[in-house]
Amino acid sequence: MSLLPVRPGLALFEVPLTETDAAAGYDVLLTNAVRAESLGYQTYWVAEGRFSNIGLPSSLVLLSALSQRTQRLRLGTAVIPLAFDHPLRLAESAAVVNTLSGDRLELGVGKGNGGGFSTAAYNVYDLDEAQRESLYHDALTRLRDAFHLEHVSEGQAFGFYPPAGQLPQRLWQATSKPDTARDIGRSGDGLQLHRFAQGGPTGEVQALLVEAYVNELPSDRTPRIGVSRSVLPAESKEDARRLFADYLERYPTALPWANPGSSPADLMRDFYILHGTPEEIVAELAADSAANAATDYLFSVPLGLSDHHYRESLAVIAEAIHPQLPAAPYPEAGLAHAAAPVAVG
Repeated sequence: MSLLPVRPGLALFEVPLTETDAAAGYDVLLTNAVRAESLGYQTYWVAEGRFSNIGLPSSLVLLSALSQRTQRLRLGTAVIPLAFDHPLRLAESAAVVNTLSGDRLELGVGKGNGGGFSTAAYNVYDLDEAQRESLYHDALTRLRDAFHLEHVSEGQAFGFYPPAGQLPQRLWQATSKPDTARDIGRSGDGLQLHRFAQGGPTGEVQALLVEAYVNELPSDRTPRIGVSRSVLPAESKEDARRLFADYLERYPTALPWANPGSSPADLMRDFYILHGTPEEIVAELAADSAANAATDYLFSVPLGLSDHHYRESLAVIAEAIHPQLPAAPYPEAGLAHAAAPVAVG
């Protein structure tokens, strides 16, 4: 077994906004994912949202199409809010995508963003958002059970189909709460962390979640820690702020939690958007306690997904930022299934 230090996996994380032309918007996602694969990214994660500014209510459908356009790229949901799906139906759909993709699906699930972001969806689905914790835990239990379901009807036995293979071992859960992080650790699932945290510096707040998760992880399970970070590489910090200001002018609903009247610079600080030259971004990530614990980096770029600078940034991340990041704090055997580890030269 190699004990070479290894660099966490490189992933692109996209959050599609609602568009006037939905078909064109989905084509942009597919195009970007194919480009990510050509640039050496190991995983593509896409957000799912309903009755919100997120323009993708079914990430598995998009990933099913993407499975036919890619060969190596792992395909992840980040995340499916469990309360809005029937667990058995979700398990079946996920198993079909996993089969079509050749066992490349990473199944991320969660409760849906809080802070009022998911209220409309809970209302439309006639669910009590105040019960989001119990709804989530019930759905998660039923999802796990579904993969192993067998049923006998009139003397004939039927099993779950198509076979899920290793997919149940590639569940990821997103959280911002220590108690849930501990639960995720006990379950042996992967931990997904948001792009920013509230209640203090993001890296410090999320480092506590990582600690809670790792401390509860069974000894026979390997840590899987996906850390999302927004980065905006540019010629300078001033140039990055200008690009971000232009983006907000064209997409004023891109940050639904933004305080009215905040300047672009304030928003980049509040939403923990690391920006500037690749060297400046690398330095900030290296000082980020949670990012340093990652087995997988999930990078997003806060620009229009079809912008020229957005697509150029994907190359900068792959070629100038990711190769300079610190090794993961785990030996090769401890890395996520999600990404083939990259030895640090």
